[in-house]
Parts: sequence; structure tokens; C-alpha cells
Amino acid sequence: MSSEERRTVTVTTGVLLLASLVRLGWETRTMPPILPPEPVPAALLEATRLEMERAERMRTPLAPGERVDPNRAPDVELARLPGIGPALAARIVEDREGRGPFLAPSDLLRVSGIGPAILARVEDVLDVSNPPGPTFPSAAPGMVPGVPPAGGGTFSQYASGSDRSPVETGKMDLNRAGPDELQQLPGIGPALADRIVEYRGRTGGFRWPEELLEVPGIGPTTLERLLPLVRVGG
Repeated sequence: MSSEERRTVTVTTGVLLLASLVRLGWETRTMPPILPPEPVPAALLEATRLEMERAERMRTPLAPGERVDPNRAPDVELARLPGIGPALAARIVEDREGRGPFLAPSDLLRVSGIGPAILARVEDVLDVSNPPGPTFPSAAPGMVPGVPPAGGGTFSQYASGSDRSPVETGKMDLNRAGPDELQQLPGIGPALADRIVEYRGRTGGFRWPEELLEVPGIGPTTLERLLPLVRVGG
């Protein structure tokens, strides 16, 4: 075979190889989707963001000298205590709502899952110096403690008698009450009060009292205690 023939064969082989590669790339190319992907709902994105912030806060250890009030702190703050995770934090909230405030660190022993070892780790960072007083007067015959009697009642009638009551008659308006006023409600501490204000500012206000369940840290038990005391205004 002459040099000219070899050159011809080489060129022809190269052209065929290049054509094969182009065809293979065309056949295996990524086909565009027939329909564009659906956008993620804004509400789901916001709920995910809040849950991530909540989880991150729970993992944040206490700062030097920081103390936690077990009678007012929401579960997300209680979970930051040494040896207390999300599950025990939820039990602490459930216990204080059902049995009343903790008057001493040792009262936490009544919470299922908390023993002497865990108590020894947390008692120095607890603040029980100002336990809340009773939210409602002592139960009369036929009256359940902590729940206004059938037939209705007002926030100021059944609150603890503090002259800081935000209203003289009627229920507390969730769309108008400030953080200090909200803290007069049972189970609402500074952190939860700030979250209620932040939620109503972000959503344009509450449409009904049951919407409190959308506020991180407020569960069905707390909502049940709040419903007789709150309303939604304009």
C-alpha cells in the first residue's frame, strides 16, 4: 500500500470514528422534561426553615452563666439543658401544665425520665427563683382548676389578679397584645410571646385562635388552656 493510500484510509477511519461519537452523544443526550418542575410551596419552605432553626437552637449549649426557668421556658429552650433532649423537654412542659410549677430543682424528679443523675447536671443552671402563681382561683365545686366554668368568663376574671391585666373585660386579643401582655397567659413565657408576635407580623395576623398551633412551641395542651382566654380581633 502506498503512502497516499494509507493517508486516505487514516482520514476515512477518523471521519467514521468522529461521526460515530457524534451520533452516540446525540442519542444519549439528556432529554428536557416535558413539564417544568413544580415550585415548592412557600408555606412548606417557611415551615422547613422554622424547623431547622428550632433544631439548631436545641443543639446550642448554654452560654456561661446562662440559666433556664423550667416554669416558663418553651421546650426548645429546655432541650438545651445538659442531659435534656427534645423528648424530656416536652415532658417537662407537659408536667408543669398538668401539675403546676416547679418550686425547686428537685421537683423535676417527678418528670418521667429525669433521675438524680440528670438532676445533678441541670440543677445549677435552673432558675426557679420566681415561680408563677396560680393562673386561676382555687376550684369551687363543679369547677376544674385552670379552666373557666361553663357559661364563659373573661381573662381578667380568671387571671391571677395582677393589675397588669391588658383588658378589663373580654378576652385577650391575639392581634393586639404585646409580648408583656401575652406572658400573662398560662404557659406563655418570653420566648413564646416573641414567637406569637413574630408569627402574626409575618402572616398579617391571626384569623382564628386555633392558629396558635402554627407557632413553634405551642401544642394542643397549651392551646386548650389558652382558648377560653383569647380571641382574634381585627
